[in-house]
Amino acid sequence: MVAAPPTLRVAVLGGDARQQGRWLELGTPVYFQARRFGGNGELRRLESALRSGTIDRVVILARWNGHSATTKVRRLCRSRGVPVTVVP
Repeated sequence: MVAAPPTLRVAVLGGDARQQGRWLELGTPVYFQARRFGGNGELRRLESALRSGTIDRVVILARWNGHSATTKVRRLCRSRGVPVTVVP
């Protein structure tokens, strides 16, 4: 019997990404709200998940995030070797 490949956990930062099913093809999406949508602690939660190694890929919806949040997440991902996709 061959074991099924593990499902990748994809962090989606910003906007209401739950309405966009295209993240499902990348793996299991985990959503983090942008600050302007009430996600004040979401960036810290994403940083914690990246540091603990539970996120395999990050998608940043740039339209909904500020430059500082985008830069912070990209730097952390680079240091951890986690691929990042920025969607304008």
